[in-house]
Amino acid sequence: MSETERAHLVQPAQPGRRRRRVLAAVLGLSVLCMGTGAFSLAIFTSSASSTGTFAAGTVVLTSSPAVAFTVAGMMPGDTNTQALTIANTGTAQLRYAMTTTATNALGTTLTLTVKTLGTSCAAFDGTSVLAATVLNGAAIGSPTQGAQAGDRVLGGVSNEVLCFRVSLPLATGDALQGITSAVTFTFAAEQTANNP
Repeated sequence: MSETERAHLVQPAQPGRRRRRVLAAVLGLSVLCMGTGAFSLAIFTSSASSTGTFAAGTVVLTSSPAVAFTVAGMMPGDTNTQALTIANTGTAQLRYAMTTTATNALGTTLTLTVKTLGTSCAAFDGTSVLAATVLNGAAIGSPTQGAQAGDRVLGGVSNEVLCFRVSLPLATGDALQGITSAVTFTFAAEQTANNP
């Protein structure tokens, strides 16, 4: 091998080629750095939240006194009048109805009349709620769901006083002497909202 050939073999790489390699490496690193920087840029953010609570309303019907009538020794032609307070201690408006059950023949002879509180229950001069009817089976409105004729309405945390008058008709015969009838007034209430 001649000197020229040897020199040609060990000849260093051409500067243009090395420059291209360095430039390619620098460009590659730049692209890599730019990509990383794009994913780590800080941005302003904001968020907000709101909260709430939900509470169900209540309809709570009470009647007082618990024992409205304890009457002994009634004679034909006698009447007994008592005040009964019907209250809604719940938060929502309600409608209520009343049904009555009275035992034996005396229960089907006695009559019940109900009025609102006028001057007083003793005066019995309020508005008629229930005309005189047989005590057993007497009703105000109907416990059937929905608005019924005669149903009473009470707003939340309110009450009304009703005057109940029970009468033993003057024509009552001897067969009922000494008989005792037990009576139960049952009040049923339901919400009025969304319940036509």
